[in-house]
Parts: sequence; structure tokens; C-alpha cells
Amino acid sequence: LRARIPFIALAVFLVFALSERLQLASVTSVTEKLKTERCQAPLLTSVVDYDLDSASQEMLRMLDNYFTTLRAHSKIEFVALASSEERCEQVKQRWGETCRVFHLGEHRWAKNLIGREILAMLRESRRPVVLVDTDVSVGLDPEPLLAKLSCDFGVDFAGGDEDRWNINSGFLFFAPTPVAESIATCVVDWIDLVRSDVDGAFKKYVLDTVPEGARIEGKSDVRRVDATAMSFDQDVVKDCARNAVTNETEMRFSVHIARKRVAGTVDFAQDVHLDVPPPGGGIGWYDGSKCNPVVRAA
Repeated sequence: LRARIPFIALAVFLVFALSERLQLASVTSVTEKLKTERCQAPLLTSVVDYDLDSASQEMLRMLDNYFTTLRAHSKIEFVALASSEERCEQVKQRWGETCRVFHLGEHRWAKNLIGREILAMLRESRRPVVLVDTDVSVGLDPEPLLAKLSCDFGVDFAGGDEDRWNINSGFLFFAPTPVAESIATCVVDWIDLVRSDVDGAFKKYVLDTVPEGARIEGKSDVRRVDATAMSFDQDVVKDCARNAVTNETEMRFSVHIARKRVAGTVDFAQDVHLDVPPPGGGIGWYDGSKCNPVVRAA
């Protein structure tokens, strides 16, 4: 047995060494895969959910301007989002763009489903997905900058800047990474949670968080709000992005307006707009409002 101990020890060492090498190879492989996926050409998407036959002239001019200016400057791959095959066909016929059908179900607001669609596209394509509203004019090719965000700068998520945590959902950038997927998943989960039990969500996240002493008599309105009022897409994105940085879980922006209504004053809980506390989730962040104006304009 003694004579065999060195061989056993050697065998154990080799097993551990092999295990470590396999783990290192596995980590390296995952890292390389993520890098490769990050550097795929970005996919641009917009909600174009209109019946073009009955749309106003103003709406059609806005959409024509969006697609005309986009294609004047860029060949970036694009996919429109619409709630029916008929509306998708209209997009294809008028602008020659690819279109994807989503199903509204009981949702009143198309962009409340955008988290689900972005998550699906991230998982299907394994490339950056960028959501842009259609009320913009495109002045240059967005593809080089969008590609740099993910591939060169390692950005997981970016949103339109409205100062501090007021993220504008008119521009949302998601890289094909666990961080970005977690933000999109957070958006989906919260909207589903609220819609599955509106009464329960209103009581737990609104009524129970506004003390009786904070409610102004005669102005406090405790009537239940609808699901959209507690899960408006832009506010949910703010919460999910902020929580990814701070490692918090409170959906403060999503219910802030409803809480102020119950309190009967716009001054209630204004601390939600304070600067973000130190990161607790191990994820860095950049405040676009502090960037050089030229960088922001780009």
C-alpha cells in the first residue's frame, strides 16, 4: 500500500490538474463565445403596429421619414414588430422591410410586450438587439456605433438618456449577454406579475407602502389603478436597469405615480429620483448626462 501511495497521490494530482484545465478551458470557451456573439452585427427593431389604410397622414409622414432616412444612410438589418400578419404585410409592401408578428393578448400597450420580444430575439439570434422609436430622423449610419458599444466597449445595456435614471425607452440597446438578458427577463417578469393579480399588486406595492399618516385627507385617492399604470414599459426598464447595478429588487419607478396618487401629493417619495447608490451588483454603469456633449450626440 505504501508503495502505491505516491502513485495514488500522483493520480489524484493529475485528476485535479486535469479538472482545473478543463474548467479553465470551459471558462475560456464561454468567454470566447460571448465575445463572438457580442461582435455580431446588431439587429435594429421598431414597433410599427399600425393599420396603414386608416393611419393619419401625419403618422404616415413620420413613418416614411423614419424608413427613408434610415435607408438613405444604412444597410443595417432591420425587423419591424406588428400585432398581425396583415399589418406586417403592409410594412413589407410600403417599405420593403422584414416584419415579425407579436401577440398583444390582453395588453393595451404594444411596448409592454417589448421585453418579451427582445428576449426572444436575443436568444434566437445571439447578437445585439436595438429598439428605436419611429419618430426620429436618421442622420448617419447607426451600425458602426452600435457595433462598437457591444464589441469594443463591452456595453451590456444602454438606454436613451433623460438624466439620472430617467431612461427613455425610445432607444434601448441589449447585448447578447447574461446581464442584458437578466434586464429583459426582469421587464417580462414584472409586467406578468402585475397583470396576473392587479388587485394584489396594487395592495402590496402601492397601498401598503404609503402610510396612513402620509396620505393627505381629501386628496388621497386609493382607488385601484390598472395594470399598465403599474407596469408602463419605460418605468419598468428604469427599475430593471437600476436594480441590475445596485442589486436591489424594489420596482420603485413602476409604482411611483400610483403611490403619489394614494398619498395625494406629488412630493411623496421623491427620493426615487436621487442619484444611484454605490453599485452592489458588481456591474459598472455610465451616466450619459455627464458625458461630453459630442459623445452624447453621437
